[in-house]
Amino acid sequence: MELWKRPIWRVPLVLAALGVLNRLLSLAGGVIWGSIQRARGPGPDGTTVLTTGYLSEIVAVLGCLLFWWAGWRFLRGLTRREIFRSATVMVLVNAALLAAEQIGQAVTGSYPLWVYHLWVLEEGSGWVNQLFLRLFQALGSTSLLWVIPGIFAPYLYLVFGVKASG
Repeated sequence: MELWKRPIWRVPLVLAALGVLNRLLSLAGGVIWGSIQRARGPGPDGTTVLTTGYLSEIVAVLGCLLFWWAGWRFLRGLTRREIFRSATVMVLVNAALLAAEQIGQAVTGSYPLWVYHLWVLEEGSGWVNQLFLRLFQALGSTSLLWVIPGIFAPYLYLVFGVKASG
């Protein structure tokens, strides 16, 4: 509990908890959606096609709502400077994960599984990535560029900071 009281760890802990919650929501949603599609039975051609439908959009909207609720609930009393420092820790973690992912894919040619497991730390602000993915797809371009704004999403919590007195 002592770790929670230190302002420097507040944003990383909030986003880590949100990331775990978002991943669980995604998994549960996938299982429910897959069960619904299997229950419908095969189509007219005799095959059953499983799709994600609007699941990623639904999870992104829920993630966005949870992101802002968590900021309002857990970061309201901190100064802007404390939130900035705490968010910077999370931004550095997100950048390191992105670098590890890209290096791992370049070196081994496959996605490193340990990065996938640690990526849950970033999933608390994954709705920003989903937003930019949709934007860049609409513009006809998908690349690493849509991930970069999501790295800086923890700075959005600055709106909950109070001005330092004195």
